[in-house]
Amino acid sequence: MRRILLALAIFLAYPLAAQNLRITNAVPFGASSLKVVFSNDIDSLSLTPIKLNQNSFYIDIKAVLDIGRKVYFFPRNAQVTIAQNTPEITRIVITNGNGMEYQLKPMQKNLYLSFVDKIPSSTTQSTTQQKTEPKAEPKAQSKPPQAQPTQTSQAKQPPKQPAKQTQSKPTQNPKTQKKEVQKNDSAKKDSKKSAQKQKNTKTTPKSTPKTPPPRTIVSTTLATPSSRKGLKVVIDAGHGGKDCGAFGVTKVCEKHIVLKVALKVHNELKKRGYESYLTRDRDIFIELPERTKFANAKKADLFISIHANSVPVGKKSPRGIETYFLSAARTEDARSVAAKENQADIEIMNFYSKQNFLDRLESHRIVSSNRFAIDIQTGLIQNLQANYPPSTIVDNGVREGPFWVLVGALMPSVLVEIGYNSHPLEAQRLNEDTYQRVLSLGIADGIDSFVAKNFKE
Repeated sequence: MRRILLALAIFLAYPLAAQNLRITNAVPFGASSLKVVFSNDIDSLSLTPIKLNQNSFYIDIKAVLDIGRKVYFFPRNAQVTIAQNTPEITRIVITNGNGMEYQLKPMQKNLYLSFVDKIPSSTTQSTTQQKTEPKAEPKAQSKPPQAQPTQTSQAKQPPKQPAKQTQSKPTQNPKTQKKEVQKNDSAKKDSKKSAQKQKNTKTTPKSTPKTPPPRTIVSTTLATPSSRKGLKVVIDAGHGGKDCGAFGVTKVCEKHIVLKVALKVHNELKKRGYESYLTRDRDIFIELPERTKFANAKKADLFISIHANSVPVGKKSPRGIETYFLSAARTEDARSVAAKENQADIEIMNFYSKQNFLDRLESHRIVSSNRFAIDIQTGLIQNLQANYPPSTIVDNGVREGPFWVLVGALMPSVLVEIGYNSHPLEAQRLNEDTYQRVLSLGIADGIDSFVAKNFKE
């Protein structure tokens, strides 16, 4: 009987133990962000920071820490410590750096923690001043015409203006004259206000869709102009010429979309002080090995190949953004994506020679390319979620695969799939100039983040 009761107790306790929240990993990304990975979804988890001192806060979470005590250091003396405070409580201690603030964002099984500059506070002050100044001017101009017929206007102004009004009033009934004057004045003011509103509504839509909100370039300060100067980046627009790439549901070839994005990235990098080069700046076909040869000839520091994903017609299309670095593919999805992108030069490739090359890849180059891919993916997701509903932006993460276009590159190199040209929503966005602009800013921010951590003077 005791054995039966003991077995029953273990059986009932097992589901409760399985539901216990656990912290399984913590991954720093970008220059000032940390992703804490949980065993279950934490969207409904309450996160209440408690102040320790002027620059430190802590958050207690009812979870078991599987990775042991961890300390992560970030720029400007910012720091995050994760440790098991009690058998049931994990404590996260956040120490702000100089001139830094932190942000917390739970999303599914991940808790994102990012340190940001306190610059937005100064920008909001300047915008409020600009908004209040125009409001004060119309009030000062609109008050005198309404106040002239009253007694207050006679006390503040010379008696000449009231005298002129009183001379014209006796010709008709005073009451009707006052009503007519007030109606005419109010009608004129309403017409002027409506005209100004129409002008404002006509001008604003022209400017807003062209450029994304300023907050999408928050991370551009991570790499100083001195660290960017002289760094060479090669941007490769996938496919081209006879190679259409993925033919999307919008009837637009992948080669046209990625070329537009590559040109925007090229121009953005030049603005930020980089030496940027394009493997192609028009619709021409270039063999895959020639692209990395071009990067090596330029002695580039970084190489990025831009593509758009797709699935065969008839299948339900997934969506999302993913960044790859060169390695032997470990998943079936990575192999299929690599096979699609390698198709242009399939006749010159030999599977066994490629595998031998991948086996001899230098480990440090794989590691640096992996880190580079993390920064690019982070920059893209952060910029897109800042400009579009986060629920419509899918983060497929960083993956590895045997992409032939990356073989032979002597520098950190990645391949970016900026979305699915076979998905109705993403295909439509990929053809929009605004969306392409946000993508280019995300890639440029990812480059800034990688440069800030790996190209210090």
